[in-house]
Amino acid sequence: MARAGIATLRYDDRGFGESTGDIVNCTIEDLKNDALAGIQLLRERFDNVGVIGHSEGGSIALQLASEEKADFIVCLAAMVISGAETLLWQNNLALSAAGFPEETIDAYCALLADAFDAVIKDRPIPSADNASLSPSFRQNYQSVVTQLQTPYMKELLDMDSRPFLGGILCPVFALNGTRDTQVDAHSNIEALYIGLPANPKNHFEMVDGVNHLFQHCITGLPAEYRGIEETIAPEVLAMIVEWLRTIDIR
Repeated sequence: MARAGIATLRYDDRGFGESTGDIVNCTIEDLKNDALAGIQLLRERFDNVGVIGHSEGGSIALQLASEEKADFIVCLAAMVISGAETLLWQNNLALSAAGFPEETIDAYCALLADAFDAVIKDRPIPSADNASLSPSFRQNYQSVVTQLQTPYMKELLDMDSRPFLGGILCPVFALNGTRDTQVDAHSNIEALYIGLPANPKNHFEMVDGVNHLFQHCITGLPAEYRGIEETIAPEVLAMIVEWLRTIDIR
């Protein structure tokens, strides 16, 4: 961005790097307000301010756009469909890649779906006692149940950008990788096509052969990330810069 003459503000999430705060007990609303603080700071110096968000950050960018806080947004591997749907898709894909039988995957994911629904609706989380699962799966489920106890997880499960997409009027640029195993490219790009108002400045595209981090990869699985030297595919950066020039943001 800097080499292209585009000013950016980057910051560490709460509790990371030089940022203070408690990442464990914060909510998505807190993270959105952190981004909004950055926008407000930049508006003191620039006429046009947008948001580039990756994954959950892309979802937050959509929220900010719907509230008319951003002049344009760039969503990279953004979760547009609900968090509950995304996590179920992740688990199904990961278990299939690990070679587990279909009936085991179906039973486990059905239990997870009930648990997610219970958290969203403030109901007791179901036990695994009556599920046809092995001890290892029951143990894993208990770990998930512990993770679901935080305010953040409830917000994540319930997060769904589709209901407010119709109110987003600023230009939107969205990229998803075809080998992303954390956020499904097809369903999320399709949701944007269906939900956003027609805007000739919008651009949505699936980038072939890249993972959730937009690295060229083989499997796209998270275990592969650390072995890939490439930080981000150069063509992805070039596409972002070209789009920003096209919409003439100054």
